[in-house]
Amino acid sequence: MKLVFPEKKYENQYQELVLSAIKNKDQFELGNAYRDGEKFNDMIKRLDDRRRGIHIASRDVPATVYFIITDDDKLVGTIDLRHQLNDNYYVRLGHIAYYIKKEERNKGYATEALRLALMKYKEKNMNEILVTCLKSNKASRKVIEKNGGKFEREFYDEKANDYIERFWINNGLNRFIKPSTVWLTTNTFCNNKCNWCYAKQYISEISKMTLEKIFECINVLKNNEVKKVILIGGEPSIYPDILKVIRKISQSGIKVSMATNGRRFSDYNFSKQAALNGLNSVNISVKGANEEEYLKNTNACGFSEMLKGYQNLKKCNVNVNLSYVLCNNDYKQFDRFWNMVKENELNNIIFQLYKPSVDDEKDPISLFELADLCKYVYDKIYKDDINFVFEMSIPLCILDNNMLSHMIKTKRIVTCCHITKGSGMIFDNNFNILPCNHFMGYPLNTTSIPFDKLIEFWNSNEVKEFRNMVRKYPSEVCSRCSKWYYCGGGCVIRWLSNNPDSIVNDRYVYDKEVIR
Repeated sequence: MKLVFPEKKYENQYQELVLSAIKNKDQFELGNAYRDGEKFNDMIKRLDDRRRGIHIASRDVPATVYFIITDDDKLVGTIDLRHQLNDNYYVRLGHIAYYIKKEERNKGYATEALRLALMKYKEKNMNEILVTCLKSNKASRKVIEKNGGKFEREFYDEKANDYIERFWINNGLNRFIKPSTVWLTTNTFCNNKCNWCYAKQYISEISKMTLEKIFECINVLKNNEVKKVILIGGEPSIYPDILKVIRKISQSGIKVSMATNGRRFSDYNFSKQAALNGLNSVNISVKGANEEEYLKNTNACGFSEMLKGYQNLKKCNVNVNLSYVLCNNDYKQFDRFWNMVKENELNNIIFQLYKPSVDDEKDPISLFELADLCKYVYDKIYKDDINFVFEMSIPLCILDNNMLSHMIKTKRIVTCCHITKGSGMIFDNNFNILPCNHFMGYPLNTTSIPFDKLIEFWNSNEVKEFRNMVRKYPSEVCSRCSKWYYCGGGCVIRWLSNNPDSIVNDRYVYDKEVIR
């Protein structure tokens, strides 16, 4: 058997295939190989464009369609191989779709065609292949399992009126996952004593990374093509050799960012030196709307220093974001913050949502209270001429549908979890690897890891098992929802932008021209 591009010599057999499919009322299962009333030559041109990524719909991806040809040159079916997955194909359809002529089924053709398709992907160095089928299609499940498919989960799909089962096939390439972003906890000491600090029990005046080990670590990150390093703490700006650290990262060809309270940047000379040494971007956490509120929250007089730090960094051409955590139902507190933003002509606001840490003892705000708070905030600010984005860490299905649709269309929302993809690695101050900075004190490793073994550990079974556990976190209720994937750390935005009507109704309360 072989997979071949559609060509003129198979036109008559193709027409027989289509007639058989129409007779059995499954012509649409031919996928991209069929369009009602389309001439054969036009189909070849269209499929050639699809393969090249030309003239495809926004919901689609480039794909190659093959005819499935037996050894005696008989056309028995078609198979679609998608070159990549967008969120739509990730959720429902997977990488591969195949169709076998009804008269030719139960002869092993589908199993062999899928095997050949996997070889095509292997030639392109594609390792993890997603294949889906309807739960009612037992034959298709057997085909997938014969080719090494490992069942992941199922969910109910309203379009199909059936459950869709998802399988992953490993192509045996043993490709290592490498993080693109790394967080370094340079030190745990801080010039603030925030009441809500997730790491307050780990704060120490002497606990810090040694400069020598930081440099050694950066060399390893450079060799593994890490794109960005984010310096965190504690308060990283007061690390004694922070400028040397910034310079080392920048000279290694890695973008360097910092999460900070911004206070030390009130010294213009320090801001200038940080910029000259290669500091690319800064995320300043806003702890209060005025000096009194700042003191109450942080036990430090740092409000005016924070504002001055923001202004100095802007003067030094460093990209600056302001991070504000939505964590309680005190709406007046938010009102004070937003008035302060406008009065001081601040911009680029990132709204983060309260996330309880492992050792959090207090009763956290509920998810539904956070959803209501997001609605209040968004209604108040969406018309203002200030750049802002919501970094969502709660299930999107509990948000107001109208607000969510408007957020997506105006690009005011991102999802943020990197764990399931393995795209982010976080070091505590002792170079242990944390799943997330909110897991301070609970590293993934049980013993110290030599830097030359970092990527090996990142791809070890124990870390893979942790990622799989997080990936399967949604409850049984989530697994029955076709939107489960959107809340699991993957990017929701592109798919929803193309398909807003699939999750929202037609009653918009925001700017209709923007939405439609």
